[in-house]
Parts: sequence; C-alpha cells; structure tokens
Amino acid sequence: MSDDDWNYFRERLHYTQFQRKDTITRFGQVENRLYFLTQGIVRHIVNSKSVETTLAFSFPGQFFSSYSSFISRQPSIYEIRPVTSEIGCYYIGYDSLQDVYRNTQCGEKIGRLAAEQQFQKKSSREIFLLTLNPREKYLQLLDEQPHLIQQIPLKHLASYLGITPETLSRIRSSIS
Repeated sequence: MSDDDWNYFRERLHYTQFQRKDTITRFGQVENRLYFLTQGIVRHIVNSKSVETTLAFSFPGQFFSSYSSFISRQPSIYEIRPVTSEIGCYYIGYDSLQDVYRNTQCGEKIGRLAAEQQFQKKSSREIFLLTLNPREKYLQLLDEQPHLIQQIPLKHLASYLGITPETLSRIRSSIS
C-alpha cells in the first residue's frame, strides 16, 4: 500500500470505545460502520420469539459488523453488543469506505480482505454447528480462544453452542 493510499484510508478511520451496557448495532438499524476490534469481545445476537440466541462472537484482530446490512443497506436482522466491560475498535463509515474504493488503489483490497474474513467466519460457523457435538464445540473454542473464552458469561457461551447453561456446566465439569 502506498503512503498516499494509507494516509487517505487512515484519515477516514475513527477509534471508538463501548461499554458492556451499550448496543453497537440495533435490530432493524441499517449498519453504517465496518469495525475492526482491537480490545474486548462482542456478540452478535438474533432474537426469535423473545429468546436471544448468540449467533457469533468477534475477538480482537477481527472485523465485525452486521455485514449483510452494511453491504445491502437493508435493516440488520441482529444486534451487536459488548460482552466484556470495555470494547475498543476502529471503524470506517459506509460512505467513507466507498470513497476509499473509488479513490485509492488499495481500496478494493481492503474491502476484499474484510469480505473474505466475514465469509470465512460464517463458513466456519456453519461447519462448527453442523459437524461437531456440544463437547467438541466447547473444546474447539477452548483451543482457539482459551484466554478469551473465560471472559464470556456461561449463558452466552451456551447459547452460542446451542445448549443449555446446565449442559455446558456438565461439559466443563467432565473436562476439568
């Protein structure tokens, strides 16, 4: 990336922080930001019949947003909230990103990298859900994010794994 392209892109980046009580993206809101997480954990939540289900977690070093809303300009079908007490992230607005695409040589590459990460995350989640039993799912999470998993409340972790908190407690006890 040339210095000019980097400076052009960097001028459009913003840094923000969220607290656990905040909602980053709301149900029905059009997502206007693409985030890059530097600190903390966020969860993506769907709400069906008044029951919240954790669809995904995002960890430091990952892009996150209601990506389908961001690219389609349609209302978000899920909500994004912090899991940890403090979240730090960089973001770029939709219009600013379109501007970067149009006016830099690296813009398309930045967009492609963000899209590839979102696709890989979604694909991995589908395989995770369809091929692993609850114990295997938990062990995989422990293997991939051991220091971060300890920061996620059990009810959110159980929801993500598609099991009850009681089942998760039994799995954790059998591993110890």
